[in-house]
Amino acid sequence: MSDLTAILAQAMADHQAGRLDEASRGYRRILRKQPTHPDALHFFGLLHFHRGQGVQAVALIMQSLAHAPGNPHAWNNLGNILSAQDKMTEAKEAYRRVTLLAPKMAEVWYNLAICMRDEGEFDQAAQHFRKAIEQQPDFMRAYEYLGMLLYRVGDYGQAAEVYKAWLVRDPQSPVARHMAAATSGTDIPERANDQYVAKIFDRFAASFDNNLKNLGYRAPEIVATALTGHVGQQATLDILDAGCGTGLCGPLLRPLCRSLTGVDLSPKMLEHARERGGYDELTVGELCEFMRSRVAQFDAVVSADTLVYFGALEEACAAARRSLRNGGLLVFTVEALPAEDPEPYKLQVHGRYTHRESYVREALQQARFEVLSIAREVLRMERLQEVIGHLVIARVAA
Repeated sequence: MSDLTAILAQAMADHQAGRLDEASRGYRRILRKQPTHPDALHFFGLLHFHRGQGVQAVALIMQSLAHAPGNPHAWNNLGNILSAQDKMTEAKEAYRRVTLLAPKMAEVWYNLAICMRDEGEFDQAAQHFRKAIEQQPDFMRAYEYLGMLLYRVGDYGQAAEVYKAWLVRDPQSPVARHMAAATSGTDIPERANDQYVAKIFDRFAASFDNNLKNLGYRAPEIVATALTGHVGQQATLDILDAGCGTGLCGPLLRPLCRSLTGVDLSPKMLEHARERGGYDELTVGELCEFMRSRVAQFDAVVSADTLVYFGALEEACAAARRSLRNGGLLVFTVEALPAEDPEPYKLQVHGRYTHRESYVREALQQARFEVLSIAREVLRMERLQEVIGHLVIARVAA
């Protein structure tokens, strides 16, 4: 092994371990001795990208490719950096170079598919996701993103086939299992798996608030206004925000609180709730188990669009009843299933449950709640259509 090869190997090991200063020194040593060393230029470019220095990263990788134009990994990394800079035309060109140099490289077909999807070229994106799966049949992210794309364009039958194929490859995946059920209408669970909910919301935690803002999301405002209307603005309550997510309800509920507690399955969502502030306690946990453990500790339980991940509501209603004091209020939203539907609830293709109003009443009454009101409300927009839900207010019956 030559000196330069040994230095490069150590620099790459430092780079992978996150020791960026040590890696930088190693790459610089090589480039002082051999300024055109293509691998050192390539990885030094990646290091600049990892430090947030995108312009320098592109320049260094372009230098590397000038000396080694046949390196598909450098072209792929260049495409990734350009994509992160929203230079999609240049990124696609870099990825296309890779498809010619290394057509069996599954990752580049996936990357090219993401570019196509983000630019609205959905048919080509689907083709490239399929190409990635063809080259690497265990490429789980490609199955997931292809399924999501097919749902987005309304091709639910093909989406179901993709999720089923993914489930065959990865039988333990909670996302594959849940979405295969949602899109096919078979093997429907009574509620979404906890791992599915945690994984989905952990993934989207960073963009969650902005996405909901773009959808005109109203559920936190609706439940907070409903609770205020029943207890008055001068109330001082112990409140549980069941499925609090990023804490959107927190600022709306805080004026009514003596104490405000939040519980959610997603640790990353709770990080955002903690940053937003207003909560006296935030706990990662399953909300039914949490409510059962807090006997008669709350004056009100609110839940904005969390019970859409429950089909059967009996367990959640009973757990809420256990956590509430005498006369306590339960305020929540669920998506509405038409009254004429024969089923009490349905898992829809988007992965959430809808509920018939009469079933919601039955579940509450079974848990010994007095139903004060169930009103129809627009919860948000989705696919340019209003999402109609039930705003439910119930009180612990004497």
